[in-house]
Amino acid sequence: MTNFYPLILTTIAGFSAMLGNIFLFINKKHEKKVLSFALGISASVMFLISILELIPESLLLVYKHVNTIVLLFYSIGLLLIGYIIVNYIDHKIDNDNNIYKIGILSTISLLIHNLPEGILCAITSYSNLTLGFKMSFIIMIHNIMEGIAICLPVYYATGSKRKAIFLTLISSLGEVVGALITMFFLKDFITDFMLYIVLLITAGIMISLSLGKILKEGIKQNKIPYFILGIILGLIIVIFTI
Repeated sequence: MTNFYPLILTTIAGFSAMLGNIFLFINKKHEKKVLSFALGISASVMFLISILELIPESLLLVYKHVNTIVLLFYSIGLLLIGYIIVNYIDHKIDNDNNIYKIGILSTISLLIHNLPEGILCAITSYSNLTLGFKMSFIIMIHNIMEGIAICLPVYYATGSKRKAIFLTLISSLGEVVGALITMFFLKDFITDFMLYIVLLITAGIMISLSLGKILKEGIKQNKIPYFILGIILGLIIVIFTI
């Protein structure tokens, strides 16, 4: 049973994103206020997780093995790849609704983010179960906010709760898949350089999405107090859970 603790912890952390779907049941007459608030949370959580967690964690993995200047160029290049991915997918989505695009891009970016997060959570739990509990709790809190970032834009763009819940579920599965891959295949083969690449590309995607898409759309909703409140709440959550 002990060998399954990492999978159990990672699954709980991953599926906590589904709690964000509670917001789907708020009266739709408050749509712009709720959406502005959710976009504020999304923008700050994605940006801060990238700046305060993903980038530092990725650099710590490899900085001892790579020349500083070379590492800088590699890192900028990987962040740019994330930016290119966001813009490529944005142009490929056959829908002119920016809110819908944000929901789909959030799903994709958080799915990619959750895969290495699941791997890291599982590896940490294998090596130190107490630390694994702590990391799972932190991820759980973040994932609730990430669930909001996916479900509300999709729901308000399509009117479909089912679609919003389904896409949140898909993103949540990334965490579990990451843990399963670790448990059965990669436990002894994952390298620091592999994680460095995935974490930095993910950071590039999330920074580009938060600053280039979500921030702009949050301002456009014209409910600035709610948008700012969301940003502040996202800031508080990230600061107190890293």
